[in-house]
Amino acid sequence: MAYRDFLEPDQIPSKTDPSGRGAGRTVDTRLVGGDMALRRANGHPSNISGEWLYDPIFKDEDLAELKAWCSPDDPRPLVVEIGFQRARFARAFCLENPGVRYMGFEVRKKFCEDASEYLVAGGVDNARLALVDARQALPELVPPGTLDTLLAFFPDPWWKKRHMKKRLVSRDFAAESADLLKIGGKLIVKTDVEGYADWAEEEMRAEPRFEVTRLEDPAAGLPPTQRERRCAIHGRPTWAMVAIRRT
Repeated sequence: MAYRDFLEPDQIPSKTDPSGRGAGRTVDTRLVGGDMALRRANGHPSNISGEWLYDPIFKDEDLAELKAWCSPDDPRPLVVEIGFQRARFARAFCLENPGVRYMGFEVRKKFCEDASEYLVAGGVDNARLALVDARQALPELVPPGTLDTLLAFFPDPWWKKRHMKKRLVSRDFAAESADLLKIGGKLIVKTDVEGYADWAEEEMRAEPRFEVTRLEDPAAGLPPTQRERRCAIHGRPTWAMVAIRRT
């Protein structure tokens, strides 16, 4: 796939950006996981099970518990990861940082159940996992201006040009992240695709409330993810960008 495809805009404009950059990222056109209200009305419960695993779409009590977990009344820092897969990073991070609240989102049931089991086996009790699209759930769970850190590690690059609108990192996503983060809060994005790194950095820099830096340390000072370990084994480089919410 040509590198330039990461840098060309979509051909279909979004409601908030007629140029097409970041198309498909408005609230009513998010792609992964589906609209929460529509799924509640027409979908079926997933019957997931796990110690720290929740279904905020079909279980009102789970939604209430996650809202309490993300409440700004809790003085502990709130860290959110989008797409935790099997929680290899989450367990290491939570054990190294027992004073934080970790909130992870994933749209694959198998990953959620495996991750919950892995966290319990590791003795982690400061994490909560949700089977739902983070972009749908975050505005409902996290009050604006209260999130400390938002993590997006190795999102799908969606190589084909017609799929560019599915990319997680976009100008709309950057704006929504800035809404959630407190002053000084961070959005950290990692990737093993150089074109995606350039794309993500440009999209994040377009948000005026962010100060964006390409980090010299591709690990961003954090425990390695499973993907990073594989990249290290095969000698593949990775990249990390941080966007800090400013006044």
